[in-house]
Amino acid sequence: MAANDALLGIMYGFFKIGLFSFGGGLAMISIIEQEVVGRGWIPAAEYARIITISQITPGPIAVNTATYVGARVCGPEFWHALLGSFVATFSVSLPSFILVAIVARSFKKFNSSLAVQGILSGLRPAVIALMLTAVFFFMKVTFFPGTGNGGLESMLGHFKFWPTMLTALLFYLHYFRNLGAIPLMLLAGCAGFIM
Repeated sequence: MAANDALLGIMYGFFKIGLFSFGGGLAMISIIEQEVVGRGWIPAAEYARIITISQITPGPIAVNTATYVGARVCGPEFWHALLGSFVATFSVSLPSFILVAIVARSFKKFNSSLAVQGILSGLRPAVIALMLTAVFFFMKVTFFPGTGNGGLESMLGHFKFWPTMLTALLFYLHYFRNLGAIPLMLLAGCAGFIM
């Protein structure tokens, strides 16, 4: 891919991600996956690793992912990677900046508007659907890696027991025992290292 084509693709792809991502980081995961993996910029397994790293590093998932993907697509030369990171990060952030600037000017008017309340109520199910899509994506690459688009028999042949048990344990510790996110991530990292 030529450098200018790569930059334009990154700019368009990440601007679209920033513009149509409602519901925060978790809801954005499936939208980012469609753009990044769907365009062939990176494979699904690498995308899963990027999201994992983005969860444990400071900053929003979309910004961290954009920075990495921009460098990956435009690299390996340092200045090309730096430019790709900048363009991707700027592009994913720009729509939010514009929308927040518009909404901030007339927040009280928007906040009490029945039309806006109706739109937000309608968007909530879409946000839940996007989050569930991200959950199923991660379940597949974690519990059934290497299955591609295979059927149930193919998935069962690739089932990974220990990641499934670790997920269940971590869910229990977080949801029922109120273990915080930082100790949870440290525990998961140590367990993954041992496994």
